Amino acid sequence: MLEGRDGGIRFQYVASLARLMPLRIRIAGILIAAGAFGPAAAAQPDNVNAVTPGGPGVLTKCRGWVVASSCRTYHHISLPSRIAVGDTITVSFGSHPKEFRFYVARIDLKRQHCALFSKADGNRHRMDKINVAPCYPAEEGR
Repeated sequence: MLEGRDGGIRFQYVASLARLMPLRIRIAGILIAAGAFGPAAAAQPDNVNAVTPGGPGVLTKCRGWVVASSCRTYHHISLPSRIAVGDTITVSFGSHPKEFRFYVARIDLKRQHCALFSKADGNRHRMDKINVAPCYPAEEGR
């Protein structure tokens, strides 16, 4: 028994803290779970099969070297009026225009921004992609 100067008040305080501890643990668990599912689920882009670009795109070309990798960005990329997964887009870019055939393996749409990826899986920051804004989901069918 813990006795303070006032004859037991400290014991009552410690006992009340011990009763509150399971409640605090439950509340902390609920907050952690809500934080894990709420914003993360809302921040995930939607995978769509086809989009309609509302303007030019920004091409990011990445190259993997033995020790490191590097990515370059090219602006003002002309795009067709409708792009679908499985399409191959001929892209012209650079100050001395080069042509590049970009295969669309995946399309992520988040609000009015979309990203066209050259690979279905992998690190989205280290693969060839075209970012487009604004961008809208296209109607099914061609």
